[in-house]
Amino acid sequence: MTDIGNTRGIARACAAGSAVRAVAANVSALLFAPFARLYGFSAAWLGLLTAVGFGAQMCADVLLLFLADRVGARRLACIAAALACAGLLAYGSAPLWSAGGGLYALAAAATAVFAFAGGMLEVVLSNAADSLPPGSGASIGSLHTVYARSQAALCLFLLVWFALFGLESWNGAVLTLAVLPAVAFALLLRAPLRRRAREAPLRAAFRPFYIFALCAVFFGYGAEVVMNQWIAAFVSESLGSVAGGLLGCALFALCLGAGGTLYVRRARTSYPALIAAALAAAAAYVAAALSADLPALFCAAACGLFVGYLTPGVMEAAGAFLPRTGGWMFASLAVAQDAGGAALPALAGALAGEGSLRASFLFLAAAPAAAALALACMAGIRARSLRRGRKGCRAGNFRLGPRFGG
Repeated sequence: MTDIGNTRGIARACAAGSAVRAVAANVSALLFAPFARLYGFSAAWLGLLTAVGFGAQMCADVLLLFLADRVGARRLACIAAALACAGLLAYGSAPLWSAGGGLYALAAAATAVFAFAGGMLEVVLSNAADSLPPGSGASIGSLHTVYARSQAALCLFLLVWFALFGLESWNGAVLTLAVLPAVAFALLLRAPLRRRAREAPLRAAFRPFYIFALCAVFFGYGAEVVMNQWIAAFVSESLGSVAGGLLGCALFALCLGAGGTLYVRRARTSYPALIAAALAAAAAYVAAALSADLPALFCAAACGLFVGYLTPGVMEAAGAFLPRTGGWMFASLAVAQDAGGAALPALAGALAGEGSLRASFLFLAAAPAAAALALACMAGIRARSLRRGRKGCRAGNFRLGPRFGG
């Protein structure tokens, strides 16, 4: 196979893996409203289900801190796809074995399995995309865009499924979705995935810029996940319709993809643009909390445009300025990312249980604002380093790879 064929195969496999990640990260959240109606699960329980998923992703990230540079990328990706398939099959089979609290426990266990797989795929595929040369058709930003589009497709799939078969058939939809990781497994099995070689020792990464990058990733991605995981329940609560909740989530995902596409299509980006995106996301949170029902939906969905630009931008900013330490760097940033994805949605669920989702949105507007502050500190450190001409720092704005498939 030619080098062009290899890179195209890697790009296709990375896209399929990103689609699996979208299902693994969002399928439970999209079932919040059906679970609440069918089984009476509380907002706190549903928020805990999200925390279990992102906690499992964080465990995968921690594991890959030690394995990413020791085990082949293709082997890790194939194991992750197989685990995702098994987890979705177990999740869809849960109602056949138990109900009530037992069903919740089985769903939580299955969520941990496929979420762990999603965490593995995130690190391995990000590292593989980062290792490709310019013009290869994949980058971290493009993978995030594929993720967002896959999430929108998942929302529409569930909307059609529920319209045809009713809410009680949710497990049939999940069993059908298990086909996706099986297809991804076949593509990953043939893809010659590579990883970015280590160019600096691990200790080179530990400096103030890295600490602020961890904070920016934690709060930036956490802000995305809170809205992503709770918008369906928020719209269902406001409009009294599960279908409306799924449409709201699909609209958010489309805005998320639009933000990611905007980011990818810019040859260069800047810290001021990322800071502006973070502050706009905070404003969208506040507007969603304080607006009437229908305007609140559009404000919540519009938040996706800003966090869709912010999330890949923070990862690229950190990766462009920090020394390359192989797969360890992406795994460590992913730990912070998934810690935010676990903690902040769980906090939103707890706050919603005590008050309302609107109150939790108003409180958690502080998350993207904190990301903006961390980004400002990163920009200041980078500017001082460039002025001093410090060796080992990459000068200039960070570059992105080409648009996916274009």
